[in-house]
Order: sequence, then C-alpha cells, then structure tokens
Amino acid sequence: MISTLEFKKSISKILSENLKQLGFKGSGFNYLMDTDNFVFAIGIQASQFGAQCCVEFGFQPKSLVTDGFKLLDYKKLRYYNCEFRTRITPNGQSDYWWKYSENEYQNIQIANQITELIIKRALPIVQLLKVNPNHLETIEPKDLDNIYTILSDKLLGMNLATTDIRLAWVFAMSLTKTNLKKSKRFAEYGLSKLTSSDKFFGRRDFEAILNDASTTLNQKEVF
Repeated sequence: MISTLEFKKSISKILSENLKQLGFKGSGFNYLMDTDNFVFAIGIQASQFGAQCCVEFGFQPKSLVTDGFKLLDYKKLRYYNCEFRTRITPNGQSDYWWKYSENEYQNIQIANQITELIIKRALPIVQLLKVNPNHLETIEPKDLDNIYTILSDKLLGMNLATTDIRLAWVFAMSLTKTNLKKSKRFAEYGLSKLTSSDKFFGRRDFEAILNDASTTLNQKEVF
C-alpha cells in the first residue's frame, strides 16, 4: 500500500502547477491565495487510517486578525485556521475520499480531478469575494439560525464547519471598524445564545462591543 508521503510526492508537482495557474501558492498538501481582503486556503487532508485523502477549503477575512486567543499569521494559515471552512466534494456528496494508487499515472489523474473540483466548488467563492469584498455584510444575524440553508446559499453552497455563536463572534469582531451598528447586532445575537453558565471566550468581546458601540453611537447623536 502506498504511503501518504509517497502519494504527496506523486501529486505535488502537478497539483502545485495546476493551482498556481488559479492564483494559489504552495506545495504538497497546502496552498494559499492572499488578496487585499481575504486569505483563501486549500488543504489536502490525509485520512488518519491512511490510503486516502479529501479536499478542504477555507477563507479568512483579514479584518479578523485573531482566532480569539492568538494573532493569525496569514503566511502560515491553513484551512483549519479559517473561520469559514468546508470540505468540498464532487456532485454535492456529503463526503468524498480519493484512494491512493500504486500507479503514478492514476495519482496524477487524482491531482487533476482535485483541481477540477477546486475550480468548480471553491473558485466561484474566491471570485465572488474578490469582486465584492463587502459580500459578507449582506449576511444578517438571523441567517446564523440557518447555517446549512440560508447562510450556505449566500456562500455559494459552503457547508460551514462551525457554530452560530462562533460566527456571531466572527462577524461582530470583523465589522467593528466598518459597520459598528451591524457589529453590535451580531454581538447582541451572540449574547442571546449564551446561558449564564456558558464559558464561550467571546462573551467579553460581545460585551465590549456593545459598550463601545453604545458610547460611540451616543457621541454621534450628541454631535
């Protein structure tokens, strides 16, 4: 049976060349595209049981510089660091894994199939956010109640690996400088989902945003 390392070596050249043409940089199993407002990440995830892999895609708004605990290094970002991330699969399947082959030609075919999948599933999202970097501001707090329907539709079918509370924190934090009123609404939404016993790290951020927003908005009304 071919190992993950051997499979990586057999697909790395063709996959990196393919993704370079799409605007990604990287090698092996990790690729990045850095733009003015977002960082996009592609990752090939090897199965813990060996012999197969799947494809992961994520993007990170640059307006959010932390994961809640530490600053992000965009040059070293991986798909699992992205607040917006999903597994991309052919034909809308819920999950899909490519089997490693002992035949190098077949592995090159897998690399090309992965490229085609990225073009079909990930590139439209990249293009949407590059053309309209404010697209995320079309998302409303109430959309977070429907992550797999309404929110997924607004993100061209992304099935996000996250929660409504975490997303409320993402939007509240990333909008503080550009849309304070909406940031406040996401903070209010996030707090409404927390019980008094919840230990969610973002509670203090929600409260701080509401306090700062209240002060700022009152000052605007005075002047």
